[in-house]
Amino acid sequence: MARYILTGTSGRLGSRVLRQILEKKLIPPKDLIISASSPDRVPTIAKEYGVEVRRGDYTDTASLRTSFAGGDVLFLVSHNDPGVKRVEYHKNAIETARSVGVKTIIYTSMMFGGETGLDSVIGIQQGHIHTTKYLEECGVEYVILREGLYAQVWGYYAGPPVSGVFKKGDTHPLEWVVPSDSSIAWVDIDDLAEGNALILADYTKYIGQTLRLTGPRSTPVSEIAKLVEQRTGRKVNLRFVGRDEAVRYHKEHGSVPREAFGWLEDNWAGWFEGLARGEGEVVDPFLGQLLGRPARGVVEMADEFFTPK
Repeated sequence: MARYILTGTSGRLGSRVLRQILEKKLIPPKDLIISASSPDRVPTIAKEYGVEVRRGDYTDTASLRTSFAGGDVLFLVSHNDPGVKRVEYHKNAIETARSVGVKTIIYTSMMFGGETGLDSVIGIQQGHIHTTKYLEECGVEYVILREGLYAQVWGYYAGPPVSGVFKKGDTHPLEWVVPSDSSIAWVDIDDLAEGNALILADYTKYIGQTLRLTGPRSTPVSEIAKLVEQRTGRKVNLRFVGRDEAVRYHKEHGSVPREAFGWLEDNWAGWFEGLARGEGEVVDPFLGQLLGRPARGVVEMADEFFTPK
C-alpha cells in the first residue's frame, strides 16, 4: 500500500480533503503522513485518527526532506504566495520529493486559464502554469487537479468588500462595483474536497492526466445579483466600471484596508481581465460523475447562501 504525504491540511481545501479521507475511510490513517509548516495548526481530526504529523515547510528543504521521507505519493497543495516565490516553493517541494523517493505528485492547480489552464492573463495562474510545465518535464509521475473556484467565495467577484451575510429585516440597497461581469463555473468546496479525496484514494487511474473539477454550470455575477434580489427583496446596484475606475472606487470608499491596496490593483482587478476572456467559465462533468451525484455551484446553493438569517 502506498504512503501518502498530505500538505495544506490547515487550509480551506486541504483540511476538508483530510476529513473526507478519514471519515469515509478512503485511505488507512497509518498510510498517511501530514507535512505542515505549523504542526500545531493541523486539524484535531488527524490526532483523533492517529495520523502521523511532521514539520515540513516549502521554504526549508531540510524540513521537507525529513517530512517527505518514506512517502510514495505527495499531495502538493499550492502555496498561497501570489508571486514568483510560489513557483520556487513548488519546485523545491517537487525536487525534494523526488530526492527521497516519492514516485507520484498530485498537484492542485486552478480552473483559470480556460480549456487547458495554460493560456491565462491572470497573475495568480502564472504560478500554476509554470508548476504544471515543470511537473510534466521533470520525469516524476503526476496528476494535475484543476480546482474550480469555490462557490463560497462568490463575494470577491461582486466587489472585494461584499459580505455574504444577509440579515432579516435589512432593506438597504446593495452596492456592487466591479470592473466587468464575470462568468464562473463555481463549485461547492465540500464537493471539491470529496472529489480530491476520491482521486487520491484511486490515483493510479489518473497518472499523467489533468483533471478539471468544476460545478455544473457557469454563472455570471449579474445572475448572482438577481438570485440575491429574489431571496432578500433588496435592490442590488451592480455596476461594471472598468479596471481603473473599480480600483479607484474601492480605494476611495475604504472597501479594503490601505495595506491591501496593492492586492486590489495587482491581483483582484487583474482577475477580471482573464474572466472577460472566458477563463473561468469552462464546465466539465467529471466531478459530478466522480461523486455519483451532481456537483453544486452558486445556483444550487442560492437558498443556503442568500436567504436572510
